[in-house]
Amino acid sequence: MKAVSILAALLLLSLLANAYLVAVIVSPSLFPAETPVAPAPSNPASAPVPASPVPGEGLPGAATLQAPVIMQIVELTREGPFTREQVTEEGSLVDVSVEVAPGRGRVLVQTTPLMGLVFQDAANMAVLAAQNRSDVNLSGSDVIFSVMAESEVSAIDGSSAGALMTALLLSVLEDRPVNDSVTLTGTIDPFGNVGEISGVVEKARAVREAGKDLFLLPRENSRLVRYRSVSRNVGGFVVTEQRPEIVDAERFIEDEIGIPVEYVDTIDDVTAFLW
Repeated sequence: MKAVSILAALLLLSLLANAYLVAVIVSPSLFPAETPVAPAPSNPASAPVPASPVPGEGLPGAATLQAPVIMQIVELTREGPFTREQVTEEGSLVDVSVEVAPGRGRVLVQTTPLMGLVFQDAANMAVLAAQNRSDVNLSGSDVIFSVMAESEVSAIDGSSAGALMTALLLSVLEDRPVNDSVTLTGTIDPFGNVGEISGVVEKARAVREAGKDLFLLPRENSRLVRYRSVSRNVGGFVVTEQRPEIVDAERFIEDEIGIPVEYVDTIDDVTAFLW
């Protein structure tokens, strides 16, 4: 009798559980789900502020200046069945421009006429020096240097334009106009030091002929070697020889060529005269 009572109780509990499940399935509205709580409005003062663009990313701008260079001109002349090659070097000015445009951090060089890759190393170093000097990130920009010469040339000393290219790029990054009555020559290193170049006298003559007011020269070029003719009598014959002597480049160029000169050591010295 006791076993029958327990079995009846279990059967009753099972029927009640099944009835509850049927009611939930058929009429879910009788047992509403818990309503989600909407998040509290955020405090504007604590909301994150969008990051500002990094200076220099996609920064547009352009600048141009004439640069003194040494050009190698190769002339081929025909003499009967033979061809003779004559190479001459002379100073000249070329137009150097820089443009900063939105891009992918590239350094591009285009030359007219085509001059090979002589300016590429100088351009890469100029961008590195300008970034170090200005703390501007150019990873979102392309820097495009353009070099234009008036005539066809065989070779040109592009590295001597490194300091000028750096100063041009800085003028764009810092929004400073350049003084086009001033020009300069000199290499550049990543730390902004202006280094020695060749062809000082030839470049100075080209600068004067172009009507510039000031020629900036690396201090490392302050000692200039000139040759003086010395004649002496040897056994009744006059013998003339060329003897080297060291002269100050600034004094020689100002006195003999007629263009004012200032020495520079760093890119900061350059911009002090150029801006």
